[in-house]
Amino acid sequence: MKVLSTRWWEWGIALVILALVSIAATMFSVSKFDEARGARIAAEESDEISVDSIYTDRIEGRYDADYDRSRYEAIVDSFAADPIHIDGYQAFDVDDADLDAIRSELDALDIPIYVAFLSTSDLDDADGDGDILAARIAAELPDDRATVLVIGNTVEGIGDKGAVRKLDERPATDIDDNSSTEALAYVRALAAAEVVPPEDAYSRSLDREGNPIVAAEERTNDPRDLRYGYGSTAAGIVFGIIVGGGVGAAGMLIWRRVKRGARKS
Repeated sequence: MKVLSTRWWEWGIALVILALVSIAATMFSVSKFDEARGARIAAEESDEISVDSIYTDRIEGRYDADYDRSRYEAIVDSFAADPIHIDGYQAFDVDDADLDAIRSELDALDIPIYVAFLSTSDLDDADGDGDILAARIAAELPDDRATVLVIGNTVEGIGDKGAVRKLDERPATDIDDNSSTEALAYVRALAAAEVVPPEDAYSRSLDREGNPIVAAEERTNDPRDLRYGYGSTAAGIVFGIIVGGGVGAAGMLIWRRVKRGARKS
């Protein structure tokens, strides 16, 4: 009976060690989470600008609904004279014959299409998002229904206003095509596409009222809303059990060896 009670006592010590290590591991995990969240909140509230690289410090203006509209207003003003707007930096990549063909296609349309050749970059005010650029231009148009095609350096963007041109798939273009050849293919595909009211078709460039969506949805979480998840809690407990179990088992072995040594002496 004495041996049995001693074993239960040893197991009791092992269980206490296991519980203490499990609790400590969970508390440590929670504290590291709170520390990381606190650092993110402090960074959000700080006016300090941290520049790690051109990529992390770029202007993510596609998330900003309060963008400078003057650039887009100027583009729309140019459409009064010509439905094609060409950024000066893109003039070398267009062909006059293609531009004439595009204008012929546009002249025959009841619902207009406007084309803008723009220099796009991850550093521009729309973060290089072609669809956002097209939507911001469309938002300034006086037309009730229209489509805007943006041809950028490496992107194409389509923005609708008041109607959706159902382009099932974007036209195939060759990598060697210049910007105007690519634009002509897009204009022909858009002109041939079915036009439907916004409420009858899904469009990522229009809201439910048919107005252009001029800013992308911010998908990053506000650090103030972050909570320690159940999965993290479970992981902390499991880690504590594994470590605590090992510590407890090692403690029992050491204790038994000490006892045996004491008996022999």
